[in-house]
Amino acid sequence: MLENWLQAPKIDVDNLASWQLGSNILQHVGDQFPDLRTSKIALLGISPETDTIRKYLYQMGHPFSKFPIADIGNLRNSSEDTLLPVLKELIASKIIPVILSSEPAPFVAQFKAYKDQLKKVNLVVVDEKLAHHKKIDNYLSVLRKGRKPRLGNLGLIGYQSHLSPLGSIHYYQNKNYDCIRLGLAKYQMEQIEPVLRDAHAVYFNMAALKIAEAPGLWENSPSGFTSEEACQVCHYAGISDKLSSIGFYGYCKEKDPQEQTAQLIAQMIWYAMEGIYYRKNDFPISTEGMLEYIVALKGYDQEIIFWKSTRSGRWWIEVPHKNKKKKNHLIPCSYEDYQLACRNDLSERLLNVMERFA
Repeated sequence: MLENWLQAPKIDVDNLASWQLGSNILQHVGDQFPDLRTSKIALLGISPETDTIRKYLYQMGHPFSKFPIADIGNLRNSSEDTLLPVLKELIASKIIPVILSSEPAPFVAQFKAYKDQLKKVNLVVVDEKLAHHKKIDNYLSVLRKGRKPRLGNLGLIGYQSHLSPLGSIHYYQNKNYDCIRLGLAKYQMEQIEPVLRDAHAVYFNMAALKIAEAPGLWENSPSGFTSEEACQVCHYAGISDKLSSIGFYGYCKEKDPQEQTAQLIAQMIWYAMEGIYYRKNDFPISTEGMLEYIVALKGYDQEIIFWKSTRSGRWWIEVPHKNKKKKNHLIPCSYEDYQLACRNDLSERLLNVMERFA
């Protein structure tokens, strides 16, 4: 039972108005654990200091009618052995855990929780730096080959070249992963949407934000995403039909005397929830109800097939499966990718996608 692993957060909800989030979510109060049978989202803290984030999240509006959100509290013990069964049960129950942690270590449990759910997990990491592959005994150590679950695709969003070893950048690029540095992500925010749309799990290191926006972090730098951009990233993540867990890591209450960073994280969570609430449910299990666009590129042996959802207007590209007896892959892409193909060219990301499945 989940309540055996969790304790109630210490939040004053007496003065909240009826329109605010805290008055409308299922709460873990004292010994009373929320009924999760209808819940879509579960807020989960790794330590009590995340209650500061809750305080501001509870004060925000609640436009999510008929969409039960639960706050299941904080772990009694922050070890992986405690966190892992909680996440496994939530994901298996189709409840999206929103994880709040000051340290990156719990990400290992977030990834391992898919062991019995998926053979391959698509992951997006939002961070200011790339972990060096020769020093991968950090939070990305779980991605090593041979472990279960295995890594499907890896999206790396917002990294800064001057903070990342060149060897790391080349390592991930040679794997044909989606590597989107900070400058490109800020210049073309819409280009990160297809990457996030393909993710089962999102790891958001708050260090990806500039220090002026989020001073209350263990690590930070003068460059990074703004608060508005971070909220846009979270909305893109939430609206993905695939996303089944998201974690916010790196908050340091000691460095946040004005509680500015706690307010910002609460705002980011709210926009992730909004994205989940407004999902279009058009993940293409089949191409029924989708519009087909065929592009013949010069120099290519076969035609390139794009699909557009009539429900959301989002785009996918069809990539042949290695085994011709199996269905082809449908990989999220953008309208700009389609337009570029019509001009007899393929974006770098689509080239990487085709190479990855070749």
